[in-house]
Amino acid sequence: MKTIRASAALAATLATMPAWAADTVTRPDHSGFLVWAFLGMCALIVVAQLAPATLLLVGMVKGVAESRRARKEAPTA
Repeated sequence: MKTIRASAALAATLATMPAWAADTVTRPDHSGFLVWAFLGMCALIVVAQLAPATLLLVGMVKGVAESRRARKEAPTA
């Protein structure tokens, strides 16, 4: 019961406190067009490498599945 009262008091205190949010109107990092262009190129490189990685993963899964199927269908003596 004591912990419920303490948690209720904490919740009430936090709910009534003003939020100290960051000011999003002014940019403190002063990042201009070149910074965003560089980050965009980095993102483009990462996205471009997802296609070959996906194809490689699909090929590996198909290879494992085919080898298991061939092992099951192989006659045992």
